[in-house]
Amino acid sequence: MAKSYPHKAGNGRRRFLTSALLALLTLATAPAIATESPITPFQLQYRLKAQGIPFAVTANRTLKALGDGQWQMEVVASNVLGEIRETSRFVWNGCTPVSRFYGYRRKGLGQLKEAEVRIPAGGATATAKRSGKADRQYPVPAAAVTDKISLTLALQCRLARGERNLTLHVADERELESQHYLVEGEETLSINGNPITTVKVRRDRSGNSPRQTWLWFAPEYGYTLVQLVQENEDGRHVMTLQGALP
Repeated sequence: MAKSYPHKAGNGRRRFLTSALLALLTLATAPAIATESPITPFQLQYRLKAQGIPFAVTANRTLKALGDGQWQMEVVASNVLGEIRETSRFVWNGCTPVSRFYGYRRKGLGQLKEAEVRIPAGGATATAKRSGKADRQYPVPAAAVTDKISLTLALQCRLARGERNLTLHVADERELESQHYLVEGEETLSINGNPITTVKVRRDRSGNSPRQTWLWFAPEYGYTLVQLVQENEDGRHVMTLQGALP
């Protein structure tokens, strides 16, 4: 009679189950890369006006495909005094642009300031650098982290899908931050001389922060961002769409 080895069979089953669980965990935490963007690529122009500055600055905001499921969003503002450029490279996971790289570069008046954040594919650690500071690393949830400029795409996508609970994990050159946004209702804005119905969103900051942020998205135009207002201790800064809506 052939001998049976139930303990060995059990070990084999356990090894199989362990491998299966590891595979499921990997699938659960890895971003589901989408080759198509839930937001149509665009090239839009905005007018920037800051309190205390007597002239406006033009900013170009673009979204384009890079190939292999990667996308790039860039905001570039420039005038005779210098240039500010912010770049985000990411992959889509549902409505979240999962950041792989965020870069900031400000050049003007003989000065250069730079910062960047890198999050490798499948990685759970962000590496941050900025001018004059030591490099640093911090843990991030790899499948759900956006950055300071691609977060507007996440809000646009989620609003278009009817979501109103808008919480995002945002990585920057300092830390990982959980940001919550509230829908305050509808408001009609004059954009390029035309009345546009918008959804007004406010960032909900804890405590008595002197900083306030509002964003206006246009439902008739795929929830395109048409205006952003930032109030800081140094005044009020406004970015408003100019030119044709997509």
